[in-house]
Amino acid sequence: MTRGSNRITLVHVAEAAGVSLSTASHAFGVDKPISDATRARVLAAAAQLGYEGPDPRARSLRSGRTDIIGVQVDDEAGRAFRDPVIIGILDGVSTALAASPTSVLLLPDSLPEERLRSLPVDGVVAAGCSPALGSLRAAMAKRAIPVVTAGNQVDDIGSVGVENRAATALLTGHLRALGHRSVGVVRLRHGDVEKARTAAALAAFPDSAVVVSADSTIDEGFRAGGELLDGAGSAASGPDRLRHAPTAVIAQSDLLAAGVIRAAESRGLRVPEDLSVVGFDGVRIDGFDRVLTTIRQPIVEMGRLAAQAVLAAQDGAPLPTLALDVDLVVGDTTGPAPQRS
Repeated sequence: MTRGSNRITLVHVAEAAGVSLSTASHAFGVDKPISDATRARVLAAAAQLGYEGPDPRARSLRSGRTDIIGVQVDDEAGRAFRDPVIIGILDGVSTALAASPTSVLLLPDSLPEERLRSLPVDGVVAAGCSPALGSLRAAMAKRAIPVVTAGNQVDDIGSVGVENRAATALLTGHLRALGHRSVGVVRLRHGDVEKARTAAALAAFPDSAVVVSADSTIDEGFRAGGELLDGAGSAASGPDRLRHAPTAVIAQSDLLAAGVIRAAESRGLRVPEDLSVVGFDGVRIDGFDRVLTTIRQPIVEMGRLAAQAVLAAQDGAPLPTLALDVDLVVGDTTGPAPQRS
């Protein structure tokens, strides 16, 4: 489109279609008071002139909205897009916005508060369990911009997620029914989700050794799982090491669980004959051919409902507190506790 005196505007379209400027404007709106025949005439004139529609910046100034929803993700975009939980949430957000003029702006969770205060967004979906959630909420509250979490711990100030403590209790109950009493935990980095899942694990197995992962990745699961297995029997070797090692490991994500399994196998342990491993999320992991025992979360649904809630909040709806149902998936990575003398 050319600029200056040759720039095609809505005024030219209205003249070509033989309608008023306001009628021409209505033709580009949704649910505006205009007949189908008139709308078709205006759009045909616009196409002939090469006019693509009103400038969205002008519409934003009139409405006070940007038609943009932010989605807070991990600071490192590459890492975020390797996380199947974040990808699932983004799929849900996209589904919710498919019939809407609203676009998505990805927000690294490292943005300082002064930058958050100037973001051109109408609302934010906080995906996953970022430790920067508090800062995001504080900055958006000053602007009366709604924030809804998707995949974090359920709270009463805008969230769609699962009850992590109750979900983890399904895993611990499964392990106890299989006879496991010596259980280790590979936990996520610090956050509300980690706290809830760890509390449930320790409620069932209070003597558990706990190793902290730096991130939810297979590599971190391998490192933390190896540390847990080696540390549990650090004073022993050979058959003695096996006798003192945990019989099961609770990993707080499926990616971590896959890494723990690889760490166990690299040490000559068989899963589940020597070691049972459980995860959390219920996601597909490329290159991992085991059927993991895990908690399956409705991840895509979380993203969809969170985005819908943000849209509704712009029209005055209250922020949600939604705890979605989960399923215990029993795969081939858990079995009866081995008998060790």
